[in-house]
Order: sequence, then C-alpha cells, then structure tokens
Amino acid sequence: MIEFIGIAVSQLLLLVLSVNIMTRNILTKLELVAVSIILSVFGTILLAHIQYFSLLFVLGLLTILLKIKKVSWFMAIAAPVLGQLVMIMSDYIIKIENNFFFIVCLAGLMILSSFALKSVLPKIENDYFILALLILTTIIFYMFIYAGSLYNFPKAITSIYTLIFATFILAIALALIIITKISQKQLEIQKQQLELAQLEEYTTRMESLYASMNMFRHDYINILASLQGYIAQGDKTILENYFKETIAPLKNTFEAAEGEE
Repeated sequence: MIEFIGIAVSQLLLLVLSVNIMTRNILTKLELVAVSIILSVFGTILLAHIQYFSLLFVLGLLTILLKIKKVSWFMAIAAPVLGQLVMIMSDYIIKIENNFFFIVCLAGLMILSSFALKSVLPKIENDYFILALLILTTIIFYMFIYAGSLYNFPKAITSIYTLIFATFILAIALALIIITKISQKQLEIQKQQLELAQLEEYTTRMESLYASMNMFRHDYINILASLQGYIAQGDKTILENYFKETIAPLKNTFEAAEGEE
C-alpha cells in the first residue's frame, strides 16, 4: 500500500512538473509546491476510492489553475492532457520491477517529452481539432485501462495495450507534425503576402514620386523660361510680380508635400 501511494504521489508530482514545463514555467515555485501537495493529498485519496476517475479531478484542477494564470483555454487543457498521455505511455513502456528505478526512468521520459512538446504546442495553439483528438485519446486509453483492470491486467492484455497506445501516440505525433508543417507553410504565405503588399506600397510611392519629379521638372523649365524672358525685357516690376505670384508660393507647396509624407 505504501509503495502504491509512493508511486501515485511521484506520478502526480511529475505530471505537475511536466505541465509547468510545457507552459513555459507559468507557475512559481511556491505555486508548484502548493499544487503538488494538493494533488498528492486529494488525488491519492480519490485514486484509492474511485481509481481512474480521479483523473478528472487532477486534470480539472490543473486546467483551472492554468486559466487563473491567464493561459489560453487550448494550453490550459492540452498541457495536462498531454502530460497524462505521456505518463500513461511511459507506464507501459518502462518494464522495470524496482519502484525507484521505475520512477527515475518515468521522470526522465516525462521531462524529456515535456521539453519536446514545449516547442511544438505554440505552433498548434488554438487548433481545437488536435485538442479534441487528445481528449478522445485519453478517454479511450482509460477505457482500455479500466476494462483491463477488471481482469487484473493479464500479460496478454498489457502487451496489446502497449501496442494500441503506441499506435495512438504515433498517430497523434504524426498529426502534430503535419499540422506544424501546415502552420509553418501558412506563416510563410502570410510573410510573402506582407512582403508583396509592402513592395506594392513602395512601388506606388516611387511612381508618385517620379510623377511629382516630372511635374516639378516641367514647372522648373517653365519658370526658367519665364525668368529669362522677363530679364531680357529688363522690366523689374514684372519680374518682382512674377516672383511673388509664381515662385514664392512654391515654398508652401513643397512644405505641404513634405507634411503629407
């Protein structure tokens, strides 16, 4: 009984640690310790009375806590569920009788998996199809486990479970890879669209600038021609009036153009 409680508590602690890793250490050390203690006490009690249905309490508490910490609904649900799935698979993969070495191997697998998932989760965030798939997989896993517990987990059933669970995990991993690739492709397309829009804006501005330069060159030639004519006539009054009416207002025109830019 003591060994059972020790393993259960260790698994709950590892689950909390894995969730915290996947959510990029959203929990403080104090919160991490507090949640671990709460789950260790109440989770173990519930496990002894309602067995696998205690999972609902564990996942529910972790989800609520993550939401309180302003984590998105996707991450608040996906991180605990993924942690639970990794723990289930690790239980069936690790074939070690010694409890201490079992926990050590379990900790290694869960921590490594959590760091790997930490980099994947942001790329599929808000993909609720994957979230639904994870929840469905967890439900199926525990249905198989509960059914197997009715027959005291014969070796034949355990072997079948390991194969089934491995298949599910591979399917989920494949789905994650595909969705990640699709997300990356979408990001590349969005980046290309943004660059194209910026290029179009730049081209439009250059065309506008070129048109303005042509207009200025035309006006400049006309001004020089007029000045040359007035200078040739030697009429100072006409020259002064031309300067005030035509050349001086150009300053305001240039300042207005600079203001628009």
